[in-house]
Amino acid sequence: MSRRLFAVFLALGATVLTSCSGSGGTALDGGLQSYGISGYEHAQVGKEYWVTLPQMENTSGKPLTVLSGKIVHVPAGLRITGYRIAGAGAGGHPIGASPVGATDDVGRAGARKGDRIRIKAHGLSDLYYEARVKVTGPVHGDLTTCRYEYRQGSTTYHQDLGCDTRIRLGKPLST
Repeated sequence: MSRRLFAVFLALGATVLTSCSGSGGTALDGGLQSYGISGYEHAQVGKEYWVTLPQMENTSGKPLTVLSGKIVHVPAGLRITGYRIAGAGAGGHPIGASPVGATDDVGRAGARKGDRIRIKAHGLSDLYYEARVKVTGPVHGDLTTCRYEYRQGSTTYHQDLGCDTRIRLGKPLST
C-alpha cells in the first residue's frame, strides 16, 4: 500500500512541477542570430564595445511586452557595464560587436536606456537590446545565451534564446 501511495505522490508531484513551469516562455524567436556565432577580433584591453542581442519576433497570436534582455554567460576577460535599447532604423539590425563611440554607434537610430519593447502578435520588433561590454583582460570564452523577460497578458515569462558573440584581442582596426 505504501508503494502505491508513494507512486501516486510521485506522479502528482511531477504533474505539478511541469504545469507550474509557466515562467519558461516560448513566444519569442531570435531568428538566424540565435543559431550562429558573430565575432570581433580586434578588441583592446580597457576598451568598450556594443554587443547586439537577437532581434525578437513574437511567434504567438497575442501581443507581448519585453521587459528586459541580458546576456547570461559572460566569460573571464569581459564585463558587462550596461544595457540599452536600440532601433534597427534604415540600416537594419546589426549583428555582433562594435566599438563604443564608433560612427555607426553615434548614428544608431533610437538608442535609449531602460524602455520596454512592445511586439504585436506575429510581429518582428524594430527594437533590440545591446550590452555594453568592457574588455578587462585576455578573453577566455564567448558571450552566450540571451535571456528575455516578457509579459503577455497578466503573466510574466522568462525565455532563453541562443546568442553567441566571440570577442578576441587583436590588432586594432585603423580609424
